[in-house]
Amino acid sequence: MKYNLDFKECLKDSPKFRLSLENAESDIETLEARLDRVVRLCTTMVDTGKSFNKAGCGFITGVKDLAAYFHDDTMVSDNTKVASCLNHFCQSMSEMLKYFNILMEQAQRSVCKNLSQFIKMEIKKVKDTRKHFEKISDDLDSAMSRNSVAPRSKPQECEDSQNLMMANRSCFAHTSLDYVYQINILQSKKRFDVLETMLSFMHAQATFFHQGHELYQDNEEYMTSVQDQVKDLHSKAKLDWKEMEERHHLVQTKSWNGTNYSNVKDIGFKPDLETDNGTHMEGYLFKKTKHAFKAWVRRWFCIEENQLRYQKRSKDTQVTVMEEDLRLCTVKPVYEIDRRFCFEVLSPTRSHMLQAHTEEEFQAWVSAIQSGVTKAFRDAEKQQNEQQHLNESRDSTRSKSSSTDLSMSDNNDTPIDKKSKTQIQREKLFSIPGNTKCCDCGAADPRWASINLGIILCIECSGIHRGFGVHISKVRSVTLDSWEPELLKVMGELGNDVVNRIYLVNVDDSITPATPESTGPVREAWIRAKYVEKRFVSKLPGPKSEGKMKGWRVKKKTRRSPGRTTESEENQSSKSSPDSDVTSGLLEAVLSVTVTKDDDDEVVDETIDNKDISIDQSDTSIDIETPKTPDDVLVFGTNLNLPDFQLDVSSESSGAEEDTKSTTSWEDMSMLDPNMLLFKAAQARNLAVMLEALANGAESNWVNTQEDDKTPLMKAIETGSLSACEFLLLNGSKLDRLDRFGRSPLHLATMLGNTGQVCQFLKRGADIKVKDKDGQDPLSIAVTNANADIVTLLRLAKLNEEMKESDDYLGSNPGDETFNDVFRDFTNMASNNPEKLKRNK
Repeated sequence: MKYNLDFKECLKDSPKFRLSLENAESDIETLEARLDRVVRLCTTMVDTGKSFNKAGCGFITGVKDLAAYFHDDTMVSDNTKVASCLNHFCQSMSEMLKYFNILMEQAQRSVCKNLSQFIKMEIKKVKDTRKHFEKISDDLDSAMSRNSVAPRSKPQECEDSQNLMMANRSCFAHTSLDYVYQINILQSKKRFDVLETMLSFMHAQATFFHQGHELYQDNEEYMTSVQDQVKDLHSKAKLDWKEMEERHHLVQTKSWNGTNYSNVKDIGFKPDLETDNGTHMEGYLFKKTKHAFKAWVRRWFCIEENQLRYQKRSKDTQVTVMEEDLRLCTVKPVYEIDRRFCFEVLSPTRSHMLQAHTEEEFQAWVSAIQSGVTKAFRDAEKQQNEQQHLNESRDSTRSKSSSTDLSMSDNNDTPIDKKSKTQIQREKLFSIPGNTKCCDCGAADPRWASINLGIILCIECSGIHRGFGVHISKVRSVTLDSWEPELLKVMGELGNDVVNRIYLVNVDDSITPATPESTGPVREAWIRAKYVEKRFVSKLPGPKSEGKMKGWRVKKKTRRSPGRTTESEENQSSKSSPDSDVTSGLLEAVLSVTVTKDDDDEVVDETIDNKDISIDQSDTSIDIETPKTPDDVLVFGTNLNLPDFQLDVSSESSGAEEDTKSTTSWEDMSMLDPNMLLFKAAQARNLAVMLEALANGAESNWVNTQEDDKTPLMKAIETGSLSACEFLLLNGSKLDRLDRFGRSPLHLATMLGNTGQVCQFLKRGADIKVKDKDGQDPLSIAVTNANADIVTLLRLAKLNEEMKESDDYLGSNPGDETFNDVFRDFTNMASNNPEKLKRNK
């Protein structure tokens, strides 16, 4: 079959052209029919996939119900439950169904939508042109026929028919050329359109199988462990079956005539006699009732917790306590009545007549009750001695409690937990308020995150976030991807509750909120309105607010260094009573704030009055308000408290004078705009307000001409906060911006001696060769300041770049591994032990 028509033959309108045109039209019809069939089959596949997904969800629900049945059952290992294994399998199957649902949605978008669009647009355009071509062709035939029959005797009629024929011939030439052009274009586009569509679907399938492979590869070790436990269960069950068969055979061969009960204990009919010298015992006995008929009833008796109890053999689980304290009881055999194996339990107020089934049981029960009475007296005596000893040692214990707490606090760095730091930090991520559910739809057990927004997401919402591009949302897996300490800091400063209090302020009924059961279009519309259009964000106060509000400022966040205890706290705790240790400790712990002084290489605890401290029980931060902010000053961040998640223990590079100024002064309302708000929030290290400023349209690379052309990132460098810098870098801040003195962010971090930030910038490819207006590069500044750590980092980065630029560099730099290892160590040190990197400045 031919795919292209000849334009010359088109103008001739030859039979050859008509034949090739007919073949091309037939080929287009065949293409349309087959494309339409593929679309219908794909739609059927998607609908079947949805049914499969629905059936799979039902199956998972059934397995979860089965897991609930095995809630109290254990496998070979005591700490491995059948229910937990089944729930783990359900989680894996749920992940696979989510991946499959994404595959079906991709098939719907890539195959059905694209091919239907091709049919409706390209093929329809050719069909419309064909209709016009056939009409013009018929008009040309009619004009030629009319011209051929025009009589010679009528010159005017001949001229008119001649002109009509020429006009139709010209129109036919243009129409036929256009028709041939449309056919040729269609024949050309069908190749790459169809291939591109199928390639997109194949990529989606490859992603689906790759995700499934990774999921079950991660579960391979767990499945192998469960398989070994199942084998052990099989082996144990075989032993139990064999023992039961032996017991069954013994019952069949045993003679029960007369008094032949010599092997009763081998079969298991003898009452259970357990530890503690026979003081715990259980089995059936006959009990003589107290009512008028004096009947004998069979009940299940047990000696437990120094009590004699019994209950009926029925579904009723109610237990009756016959004697509450065995110390008041005695037991004696009864031979005066006609019934055998009877004994009587006597107490000061009543007596109970009981009967065993055999002589062995009779002797065992009498011995057990006598031992129980003895044990009851011993337990009471032991408890009395322990209480006396506890009262004697209580005073000495109180006096040593404070010193013991101090010695324990000195050993806080000892790794006693078997979990890795990464696992602990990720568990803390899910402990942040709101992070147990998806930030956008509320689905339980989310496993994805948007690191630049600081939120936790489910897999469906994360796919929509990923589709918006990294300039809107940077998506990572919480469990599969590796997380650097700086990212954990950013996530720890925000959280789903904080972000939703920024992005969901003015929610209206114009759009349907996403839920765990929402479809893809509803979910995408909600997320687009929330983060892309920022429809629900509260706008900043405008010029009309100037008359109401005197000014504005940003609430500053100050972290307490973990493991520090002030002298005032120790004195207060030593004076408090044991009953008030917890309550008073929580209240008194906020009476002191740890402020890091960078002029000295030490940490000083400054005690602050109660009235100057705003205490938020849901936040580990302490807000220093000295003096209190006037009522007519707008304070940003008062309703965006940080989560209870202590990750940022970064050093403060700015002096105390600047900190005091930021808490005691405010800006005029005329200066309030998103860019200035972002700048001041970076100065206050308040990530929540920084996110609020970005949501209102702030530029992350805005230049403040009033402060030496500094950007928000440069202001965050002055605070020494790794989390503030990382947040700005994640949201588009550039490392190549220069201030009025020609200094880059790397220059400023080097000048201030912030080793963690230098490491942070070098990992992101900061230029180490740029020089400021004084002709100094970062390395020369570090050498002048005699900061060995920063000099090491800069020289290592320079050496790594030189090796990459060398002529013999063939794509594998042996220095890369050393470079990454060293920077990884510095990153962990700057995040977890910043005091080790501090230098006198």
